[in-house]
Amino acid sequence: MTASERIERLAPLCSLFPELGISGREDLRRLLTAALGRLDALDGFVPYGRGWSRAIAPQRLYHVLAGTLPVSGWRSLLEGLLLGSENLLQCPEEQKGAMVRFCQALPPALRKLVRILPSYSEDDFTSADAIVVFGRDETVRLFRTRCRKDQLFLAYGHRVSLLWLGALRRPTIHLVKGIVRDLTEYDQAGCLSPQCLILESEATILRLPALLARVLSETARLHPIPRRPEEAAKIREARTVARALGWPLWEDGDGLQWTLIVRDLPQFQPTCGHRVLYLDKVPRERLGSWLAPLRGHLSAIGVAGRVPLSVQKLFWSLGASRCCGVGTMQSPPPLWHHDGRTPLVDLIRWVDWEGPHPPKSRETTRLLS
Repeated sequence: MTASERIERLAPLCSLFPELGISGREDLRRLLTAALGRLDALDGFVPYGRGWSRAIAPQRLYHVLAGTLPVSGWRSLLEGLLLGSENLLQCPEEQKGAMVRFCQALPPALRKLVRILPSYSEDDFTSADAIVVFGRDETVRLFRTRCRKDQLFLAYGHRVSLLWLGALRRPTIHLVKGIVRDLTEYDQAGCLSPQCLILESEATILRLPALLARVLSETARLHPIPRRPEEAAKIREARTVARALGWPLWEDGDGLQWTLIVRDLPQFQPTCGHRVLYLDKVPRERLGSWLAPLRGHLSAIGVAGRVPLSVQKLFWSLGASRCCGVGTMQSPPPLWHHDGRTPLVDLIRWVDWEGPHPPKSRETTRLLS
């Protein structure tokens, strides 16, 4: 099956799973072209410099998926199928239902290339040409130590995203709705979910919580989320700590749907998630030291208005890989550089053929088999 044929088979899947952020055929073509230069580079040798090159995809991919969001696993599998690889999925129990639903939507010819594993399999792991791992940094380190030297290894570890509004003084209802959209989608569980909102202006900190509380209340009324006991305990603990420290607090009582806390800390500290958003006043001269704990772990920065060059440079130096408008944090574009990487590139190796003409297709098949 050629790359173009796989694209045709995968295109209908994109409309069934809009969370992927890939609209269909054209986005898939752009994704593969951005990684390979041209669509047919996986199918045979293509011109390269004074000779010819061919992209070689892993015959077998072993995916270690996280238990937080299904969309990361769906995207990883989609990319493996786009390359034509066999895909073995080590899938946490809490995400198996979502992954089964995704696999059932695949056309039969591609469904044959997918197997969901009940647990870690040493034999399957060892047999794979490439390993993709999602999870905590400890998980990434564990699987890295298990890899052979000749296995490709691609990891997506712990990342933190945040909102930066800088010196903004007059928050609009449009802006507030964008903040709420970023916060509530996926219940603040993903690497693109904002953990805090950074402001420089005391006046904005006084105005913003009331507006946020109003929109969050309406969102909770329309789309309530049932809380598991462990989630409820974390939310109540965050509120208790805020009260004990005298931090201003807005919340919805026993609904446990949202919490806003204005805090004053010398450095960043993470949220417990589940729509517990911290509003932090951080003067620009202290922003570098305040963000220091996030060095190497920053992912997306949601911004409103102009971002000063000095602030931009600070974000990049700390490892941030995406800057986007408020309200779009959870919907990156198809060609998004996840953790700063071009999609698919790290799963490909190249073979060069030197000479005036490329080898014939039968000869190529014999050489690469």
